[in-house]
Amino acid sequence: MQSEPGKVTTAVKTAIDAGYRHIDCAYCYFNEAEVGTGISAKINDVTVKREDLFVTSKLFQSYHKLEDVEIGLKKSLDLLKLDYLDLFLLHWPLAVKRIGDDEYPRGADGKPMFDDTHFTESWKGMEKLVGKGLVKSIGLSNFTVPQIKEVLALLNKVPIANLQAKRLLAEQCKQPIVIKDPRRCALSGR
Repeated sequence: MQSEPGKVTTAVKTAIDAGYRHIDCAYCYFNEAEVGTGISAKINDVTVKREDLFVTSKLFQSYHKLEDVEIGLKKSLDLLKLDYLDLFLLHWPLAVKRIGDDEYPRGADGKPMFDDTHFTESWKGMEKLVGKGLVKSIGLSNFTVPQIKEVLALLNKVPIANLQAKRLLAEQCKQPIVIKDPRRCALSGR
């Protein structure tokens, strides 16, 4: 369900005025432009500096191919009017096809047209974003423990966050592990 035009901008400005500093977005929420307008307004009126905020967004499923990951990020950065994100999450493990400008095509049966791009390819693209300074941290969202383990095997000294499965992962890992969430809290598991 979409908010009425202007409501998200007002909500973001009100939240920042009230002291909120973590802004959680996603391209597929279709409100990043309004979120960006709210953030820009509060930076411009010097309520906050950019570095005071912790902004999270998520890679849309039609940008999972290695060469498309940066394109997907830059779409979010442009909408949010930002130069970098504090945390960029791989939103879902499944990729969908992108056909021209159609970012979420459906087949004749009305179902999404999935792509065979494996999420480990997407992860490698996300690691490159850290190296370019476009994101400070990367992580996962909506991944299962076995999927998380596949990504952990690829890690290139980059922090990982998985909002849905951090407790389960910590319990199942045999060695100590620290999983950071966007609020910079840590959970240590054995």
